[in-house]
Amino acid sequence: MNVDDKLDRILRADARQSIEEDGFTARVMGALPARAPHPWLKSALVLGSAALGSALAVLLAPAQINVVQGFLDLALMRGLTLPGAAGLGMAAALLVSAIVLVADTD
Repeated sequence: MNVDDKLDRILRADARQSIEEDGFTARVMGALPARAPHPWLKSALVLGSAALGSALAVLLAPAQINVVQGFLDLALMRGLTLPGAAGLGMAAALLVSAIVLVADTD
């Protein structure tokens, strides 16, 4: 038996012993702040940030890339134009934001 095994056995035996807490856990839990009063706030912030980012992308895009025209091109089946690709990219970003919100288990 080497020193590591002996130390491991001693530490595990020590960890199994119960510790008297005299209500310490209850006092700590009582001192913690309450959970957020609005559980929808995180979702609103993520979706709002995605919408704001999309709006800024539309406003700050180069002049030749008109995202609204891109969505019209896609709707009228005119092929995948550069503005259409930009519109699809923004739609994909919003979809990823929605997936993140759905997957969040908090």
